[in-house]
Amino acid sequence: MYSKSLFIVVLIRVLLIILSSFAFISIIPFVHKEYFLSLIGIGTLIVYQIYLLVNYVNKTNRKLAHFFNSVHDNDSILTYPHDNREKIFDSLGVSLNELNRIIGKMRRKNASQSLFLNDLVEHVAVGLITYTNDGSVKIFNNAAKELLQFSQLRKINDIGTYYPELNRCISELKPRNQQLIKVLTKQSVLFLSLKLSIFKSEEETINLLSIQNIRTELEQNELDSWQKLIRVLTHEISNSISPIASLANTTKKYFVRKGTESLLEKNELDDTLLHKTFDSLDTIETTGKGLIDFVGKYRSLTALPQPKFEKFQISMMFDKIQTLLKGESKSNNIAIEFKIFPPMLELNADIILLEKVLINLIKNSFQALERTSKGKVVVTALNNIESRIIINISDNGIGIPSNIIDDIFIPFYTTKEKGSGIGLSLSRQIMRLHNGTIRVNSTPNKETVFSLVF
Repeated sequence: MYSKSLFIVVLIRVLLIILSSFAFISIIPFVHKEYFLSLIGIGTLIVYQIYLLVNYVNKTNRKLAHFFNSVHDNDSILTYPHDNREKIFDSLGVSLNELNRIIGKMRRKNASQSLFLNDLVEHVAVGLITYTNDGSVKIFNNAAKELLQFSQLRKINDIGTYYPELNRCISELKPRNQQLIKVLTKQSVLFLSLKLSIFKSEEETINLLSIQNIRTELEQNELDSWQKLIRVLTHEISNSISPIASLANTTKKYFVRKGTESLLEKNELDDTLLHKTFDSLDTIETTGKGLIDFVGKYRSLTALPQPKFEKFQISMMFDKIQTLLKGESKSNNIAIEFKIFPPMLELNADIILLEKVLINLIKNSFQALERTSKGKVVVTALNNIESRIIINISDNGIGIPSNIIDDIFIPFYTTKEKGSGIGLSLSRQIMRLHNGTIRVNSTPNKETVFSLVF
């Protein structure tokens, strides 16, 4: 309705200007006569009509410009009054008033949400710091203040004044990676977990750093790990020591007269007794060597060398492993396949240590496929959506039961008759030295996947 009325008014004004123009043109031939004043009057009328038309049309532009300026200046109380003389523009004023009301409502809602989020950030138990690329700190919540024990932080690098090592870790921290660091404060020792996320807008880039003290969790996990390890060590050592003690006691009785505590005389010793004694000593020696071997394997868990990082193409490492395991896979009638996405994918790691991990996991897959007629192992390297490199080792073997899957990384825990129980523990240790993790997901008799995440 508004656009139709505006169209009619503008059309009438245009027609009047055209008629006036025709009248002006028709009088021009008589300008030298008595119509000179009429010509001036009509010309003035035309100019005035053009002025009125332009002014009339510009009313809409002025209202819109006024409205947008008010929006830009956050003036949400602006209203457009009704003008009975300009009913054509009433609907525009009503629409602008309604739009202004909606914008004001949205602003109030955003302000309320902003207050809520600010309160939430201040009350959350995790330390949060947001800062721009130039290091200017935007948010430094209460939890972060309590952890770091200072109340103000203008620049993120100011942390280095109090905790140089923490500042170094923050500067080297990559998005979505987690970093653990030990920090000494005036009152205690903190074990901090750092994680960085980046949010980009049209105006600036915001870095969100979360800082959490996980000392309690680490102590609890450490206690659980020690309890599990001690339980396994106790079991293994007891299994070795008990037979030795029992056999030594039995052997000692060979040289004692029955019913007495006196030793046999030399002339009472015979070949049978000597053979029994020799067999007992041989068993004790074998058991002792097994115990020494067990201790040696335990020492290997704590004596891993620091990795020597170098950048290499994963395809090169896969080719070497495939050559090493080709004969074993063929003799066991197991198909093994290597895949890389993209084909030229590179990794920065200790290639020697990583080869040990992969060979151990692939051989574990071979063992899991001993009773499978069409066994297959697939080793896949890829770059995921978080730009992290993952190497998956999957097989279609017997799998790992859900009730023991949490225990398979415990040192010396094994379900194999001839297994040492340190292969997976060593693999996890090596991945930790690479600041990575090893994960497992298994569906028995269908698929088992070990994932190395870098």
